[in-house]
Amino acid sequence: MTVNDVLRCLEQAAPYELAESWDNCGLLVGRRNAAVRGVLCALDITPEVVAEASERGCNLIVAHHPVIFGKLSRVTGDDPTGALVMQLIENGIAAICMHTNMDCSPIGVNDLLAAQLGLLEVKNLGGGESAQLGRIGFLHHPMELDAFVQHVKLSLGAGGIRAVAGGSGAIRCVAVGGGACGDLMELAKQQGADALVIGDSNYHTMMHAREVGIHLLDAGHFPTENAVVQGFRDLIAEQFPDCTAVISGVHRDCIRFY
Repeated sequence: MTVNDVLRCLEQAAPYELAESWDNCGLLVGRRNAAVRGVLCALDITPEVVAEASERGCNLIVAHHPVIFGKLSRVTGDDPTGALVMQLIENGIAAICMHTNMDCSPIGVNDLLAAQLGLLEVKNLGGGESAQLGRIGFLHHPMELDAFVQHVKLSLGAGGIRAVAGGSGAIRCVAVGGGACGDLMELAKQQGADALVIGDSNYHTMMHAREVGIHLLDAGHFPTENAVVQGFRDLIAEQFPDCTAVISGVHRDCIRFY
């Protein structure tokens, strides 16, 4: 089994045509023909994750967020990205990153997020360049905002929820978008959503929710996307039963609530 075998498996699950045009997906570090001894799955590739992969005998990391994002004109130890790429290369570890294509995949971030919240009759919300970003579905029973906030917090294991009461009445229809998906707000409202659960927001987006008339919940980037790590691991284990595929034990949400 080679790095390219794992890459092809992931490409079939999350084709690149689902990715946003600004994204950077696929094999970002390493050789395609390298034999895989073990796979470590994580949301982000950090120095700690690379060290863990080396210690556990894994020479391939599969992650959601791209380890190289934006312009990289040189690879040196003078900046964090260059140092991280050097650490991967020096340890003989390849890196595959499946980002917005995995957000939109039928087995990806947004379907997993909808499942975590227990949504029923889930369908594609139709956002993003691929018209496959975001999901919308229904709760088992209507909830008032305070109860729904607690439901989201417990379901995702989030440290805290930032919420704006932009709608009115009980919540029954819920739209979701893992990560920074505030742009889905109007689309969610048009399709009848009482609330939108996302993972990253700013003040102006939260204010806009009141204008749109929808409850907006920012449940945190890590909590809304981390389920995809288990998704990576399960997919690889199913397709390559003889391969050791494990979930990072050191990667945690970098945000703390005090």
